[in-house]
Amino acid sequence: MKTNLFFFIFVFAFLCPKGNAASLPLDSMLVQLDTYLKNNNQYIEEKETKIDKWRQHLGKAVSNEKRYEASIHLFEEYKSYKYDSAYTYAHQSLQLAQQLQNQGYVVEANSAIAFCLLSSGLFKEAFDVIEKIDVTNVPLSYKIAYYSLYSRLYYDIADYNHEAPFQETYIKKGSQYTDSLLSLVPEKSLKWWYATGQRQMKERQYEDCIYSFQTLLRRKDVDPHTEAIIASSLGWVYWLQVDKDQAMIYLIRAAIGDIRSATKETTALCVLANLLYERGDINRANNYIQLALEDANFYNARHRKIEVGSILPIIEQDRFGIVERQRNILIGGIVLFLLFFTLLLSATLIIYKQVKKLRKARQTIEERNRELQQTNEQLSEANKIKDEYIGYSFYLNAEYIGKMESLYKMINRKIAAHQYEDLRTSFKESTLNNERDNMYASFDETFLKLFPGFITAYNQLFPIGENNHNENSPSLTPEMRIFALIRLGICESERIAKFLNYSVHTINTYKTRVKNKSVVSNEQFEAKIMEIAAVTL
Repeated sequence: MKTNLFFFIFVFAFLCPKGNAASLPLDSMLVQLDTYLKNNNQYIEEKETKIDKWRQHLGKAVSNEKRYEASIHLFEEYKSYKYDSAYTYAHQSLQLAQQLQNQGYVVEANSAIAFCLLSSGLFKEAFDVIEKIDVTNVPLSYKIAYYSLYSRLYYDIADYNHEAPFQETYIKKGSQYTDSLLSLVPEKSLKWWYATGQRQMKERQYEDCIYSFQTLLRRKDVDPHTEAIIASSLGWVYWLQVDKDQAMIYLIRAAIGDIRSATKETTALCVLANLLYERGDINRANNYIQLALEDANFYNARHRKIEVGSILPIIEQDRFGIVERQRNILIGGIVLFLLFFTLLLSATLIIYKQVKKLRKARQTIEERNRELQQTNEQLSEANKIKDEYIGYSFYLNAEYIGKMESLYKMINRKIAAHQYEDLRTSFKESTLNNERDNMYASFDETFLKLFPGFITAYNQLFPIGENNHNENSPSLTPEMRIFALIRLGICESERIAKFLNYSVHTINTYKTRVKNKSVVSNEQFEAKIMEIAAVTL
């Protein structure tokens, strides 16, 4: 919804004719103005870019003629933007004009100085400068600028001094200079309509003034700064006629024109803030009056500061009252919130303690489950080893019984035949060793079926090239066989010694030697052996 509103505003602002801008709803125009205020820096940057361009021209100028041209352009850029800089370049232009001995330039530069003084509220000083200007033998454009400035000076001091009979005297003199100006400009031209409208406004011919200014606003050759001045004048006229909605519409338009032209010497926002205050829009009024004060301080316009200063305390006082009421409501809300929060905190603490107990119980259950799972895995592994070795034992026992049966038959035969010497020859130690080797081979085969990754994991416990055994070998070394039995849970050296037909001392020697060569500590070695996984069930 908000996006559609902004789209509606900008379509009318930029695509519709200028004369129709005032037909926008007042609230929509205020939203449009707020949008322009947010983007104010964009127009300031454009103004600074123009100023930088003319500063570069001034720095590169090789003649006083070019320096004068750059200086007077810099004055034009600064004259409604920043008083101090405008005044500096106006004086610089006057010095160059005097060096060039160009009377037209002297008139233009003095008019620039008078404009700065007038815009800053230094009316006496402005009169002192403008009274010394001689426009007898200067081009027409300089005379037009001179009479325009003189009429504005009298009209502005009339607005500043509301006391009778001085105000009427100033207006009458301003109108005299306006008549002189109208005699020099083409009838129905932009300057003609503007001068006519200004005189009609000051002489309180409001209906004629509205016609003149609205005629101006319909023209295509009106720049944003001139549009802002005209719209501000119309807003002032409607305010005097107590048509405050129309006054606000034109003041909004004037404020937008001031933003677009980066004008700081302005009254639209200040007057608009006063009308918004009367309308009850305190927050927006306060925002606008603060911005108006910032503009007045930036430009350094003394009389504008006074105007803003007369309105600002009133708005601030009402805003303070609103803030105070909001504070009281907030304090009441905070008290209720604290009561509610205390109850909620008590309930939360009770729930937290219960949750903590539940969490502790859940952790205990999870730990028991993990221990149970680990025990189940160990039992599953032990069952598989047991099953494998039971089958292996049955096979060995059957084979052993078969061999014993054959042996008994052979002994029987030899004894019956009285072949005692042959009987002694049959019992050789080599035969017994072969049987033991076969037993070891069967053990290795069965163990490597249960732990196919044993040789690889075992090799990783030693440096490369040290005690490394072929991973594809079907048999184990005597040292590896010791730790294979440990992996099966046979940890007693006596049992290992009996199985391998070694002494207990030999078993301990082998174990110590192997552990000393390992990359892990002696204390951790057997734990690493026990971590070697059996085949997946």
